[in-house]
Amino acid sequence: MHYWKALAFLRTRLEVNQITDLSLDEFTEALGCTRRNAQLIVKKLVNEKWIEWQSGVGRGNLPKITLLNCLNDTLQHRADALLADNKVEQALELVDKHKRDLFLRGYIDRYEASPDKLDILQIPFYRGTHCLDPIYVSRRTESHITSYLYSNLLRFDAKQQAFVGDLAMYWYREGNTWHFILRKGLVFHDGSTILAQAIKNHFLRLINANHQNSQQFHCISNIIVISPLHIAFETNAYSGYLEGLVSSSAAGITKVHDKRVIGSGSFELTEQTQWLTRLTAFRHYHGLRPWVDGVEMWNIGDQAKDFELHCDIINAHQHYQSTDALEFQESEQWERGCEYALINPKGNTWLSEPSNCEQLSELLLLLCLPQSLIVGDIKPAKGMLSTLRSNTLDANVLPNANLVAHDCPSSLAKNMSTPKQALKILTYQLYHHIEVAEYYCKQLNLLGFPCEFEVLEFPEFCLPESLEQADIIISGEVFSDNLDRSWMGWLLGTSALTTCLTDDKQTWLHQQIEHVWTLSDHQQRQTAFLEIEQQLINAGIYRPIFHVKQQLNQAETVNPMELLANGWIDFNQVTMRK
Repeated sequence: MHYWKALAFLRTRLEVNQITDLSLDEFTEALGCTRRNAQLIVKKLVNEKWIEWQSGVGRGNLPKITLLNCLNDTLQHRADALLADNKVEQALELVDKHKRDLFLRGYIDRYEASPDKLDILQIPFYRGTHCLDPIYVSRRTESHITSYLYSNLLRFDAKQQAFVGDLAMYWYREGNTWHFILRKGLVFHDGSTILAQAIKNHFLRLINANHQNSQQFHCISNIIVISPLHIAFETNAYSGYLEGLVSSSAAGITKVHDKRVIGSGSFELTEQTQWLTRLTAFRHYHGLRPWVDGVEMWNIGDQAKDFELHCDIINAHQHYQSTDALEFQESEQWERGCEYALINPKGNTWLSEPSNCEQLSELLLLLCLPQSLIVGDIKPAKGMLSTLRSNTLDANVLPNANLVAHDCPSSLAKNMSTPKQALKILTYQLYHHIEVAEYYCKQLNLLGFPCEFEVLEFPEFCLPESLEQADIIISGEVFSDNLDRSWMGWLLGTSALTTCLTDDKQTWLHQQIEHVWTLSDHQQRQTAFLEIEQQLINAGIYRPIFHVKQQLNQAETVNPMELLANGWIDFNQVTMRK
């Protein structure tokens, strides 16, 4: 045990890779052993490359010690093993004294709910998860997961269509400044307290991050810690949007310690590998505790949809059929948002002429969709929310602009100049996107426009250096129930769109959005956002392509992959009946 006490002492006493004076007497006293045993432990730690030790030379010179690696994970695993053997006191000796209360509460919880009684929701998934630091999340899947790992100051309640408190219990606005009063007793997953300074630290890290998610937050000009439970945000633009901003995915509050991102939500990330992502219910969460004890997402590739559940999944807000009924009831809706093409005028010299961008965008419209995509779950799009305005349009009927003679694309192409340098189409690994990119590439080449296409994985696709090399970008956007936040996230937080905007267009866009937030009426803002979208279409920057229909078969046993592909399962609400 002296060996483990030595590691615990070194973790508290030293900083990694920092040379420190340390007497052998102090080390011996901390371990509660003889000087001889202390010397043997030092030798063992050196041999295992935990430390470097240089004896003091000359009278009065202390030995110098350097801690080579972080000890937190090693000590945590050992403490857990001791707990499993019911050696609570020995385990406590390895826990930081400031976290022992939380550690003991965790031990009591484990004692009350033994592992064989835990309810774990196991989900087969077709890939591993990417980075789960909310500041750097780019995909819908990861964004959904982080909403449970990190709490926000506010949350948007889709049913009430209003913001509700999360970490903040009260908030108000004074001109361009927003004030938030925090709840008492909030803690991170490591047991440390969440106070106003921790909130400020997260937003400073977010604002200074070199990532598309940080772009929206540049409207925050100053963050003021007024008291431990009172924080204020000063804005220099979009002041009316601050509530939506602090409720967004990237604003999920984190703490970074030893390069580890520590969360604050209803679930704690306890394991993330290529094959498994494990979330464990955080028993000291400030809100309502989830029914399930944990969630495991297993990467089993293309076989994910073939798995069947060993229990019935029941959402707390829905009622399913009796266990005797195995028939499926189909629900469907058109997904808000759309798949689209962006045209980058800043790479290929041919596209630096605005008229060529406009004509190329028109040409993409006239090319329609590949025949393989003209199916019941795909509908040509006129805009992000065109399905809300034209729900009666048959999925196989093209927009009016496409109901022209088949030679229209060639007629337009004959009146256009052609680029000297091949156009490059870029998209990411999504089946429909790849099909559209390949189709556009083939058709443009047939029309005399040299073209090639490339498919990248996430997050390489989102990197500025990747996007800047592309002339046509095929991507997509899914809108949530909070339309204001969805529009802002797309217009300001999408690296692909930002790449395709010239400096003049960037200035124009910020002016337009500033006008939007002078409007207090939600419907007026939606009309203004639609006008911005239409102007991007008219400028030849953005071309909506198609909408996707969400389909869900509901029965007493529901394949989780069907839920995952269509909005995910609410981990806070789901229950299981075995």
